Amino acid sequence: MRTFNKHKANLRMHDGAIWSYSTKVATISDGKMIVPKWYSVTTSRHINYAADQLGLQVCLLYTSDAADERSSVD
Repeated sequence: MRTFNKHKANLRMHDGAIWSYSTKVATISDGKMIVPKWYSVTTSRHINYAADQLGLQVCLLYTSDAADERSSVD
């Protein structure tokens, strides 16, 4: 298990995955950090920070339209 200098208590890498608090938020594959869905601003910061520290490109598996629909008010 690896922790990061920043966000030590809340962010870690374990078995090829990135964990923010107790949630698995990304997996690492082929030099990319795969993010399967939209996350909060804080979690997104964790993901981007970890990717930067590991020298990985973030690959989002959702569209911005899907994220916009989640936050829209009907």
